[in-house]
Amino acid sequence: IIRIINKIEETISLNQTLKELEKEKKLKNSLFKITHEVKNPIAVCKGYLSMMDYNDIEKVKRYNEIILSEIDRTLDIMDNFSEYTKINIETDLMDLDELISDTVKGLNPIFTSNNIKVIYNYDDEIFINGDYRRLKQVLVNTLKNSTEAIESEGIITLKIRKTKKFVFLYIKDNGCGMTSEELKQIGELFYSSKEKGCGVGVALSSEIIKLHGGELKYKSVFGEYTEAIIKLPIVNNLQ
Repeated sequence: IIRIINKIEETISLNQTLKELEKEKKLKNSLFKITHEVKNPIAVCKGYLSMMDYNDIEKVKRYNEIILSEIDRTLDIMDNFSEYTKINIETDLMDLDELISDTVKGLNPIFTSNNIKVIYNYDDEIFINGDYRRLKQVLVNTLKNSTEAIESEGIITLKIRKTKKFVFLYIKDNGCGMTSEELKQIGELFYSSKEKGCGVGVALSSEIIKLHGGELKYKSVFGEYTEAIIKLPIVNNLQ
């Protein structure tokens, strides 16, 4: 019996050690990735500073704009990564349709300036237990990604489908789409198909949806469209 107990303790200890090693590995990978991402814009700033000719005012102005843009990008990376590592949600009963309508209305100036038509028509209440601020963060990120994927006049369509247990929100744009390889990596931390993307937005959005008991998926055809599918548990009995 003592030998069995000792073996059990050894197994438990080994499992704990393996879990700690796995955590350490993930931490090292995250730190490596964020170091890599931060080094890029800093290297760009260093390069432009080394080429700066303070006697050429026009060049100084042009380089200064690029440097400020790269600094902003670095701060975005740090802020988003910090947000990703401490995600928490505070849920309350809320109407998803109201959230969608408010978010679309708030982004209307961006849609207008990019000549994008947004189609969303839904007249029913959709109750879920959700964190309004966090879910709005997901919608804003998804709609901005759709906007940036559209190279000229385009359309973003939002549709809702309900089942007994879940509500599905489909956000589809007729933008540039993604390749199959890009689609495979879309949810990875620090991966971005955009030239100046920091690659945290989709990973952050996916984690927020998971914390709500849901799922975020993407479908895309290169040169045709991208569709984000947000699945969330629905509240049917309101008493």
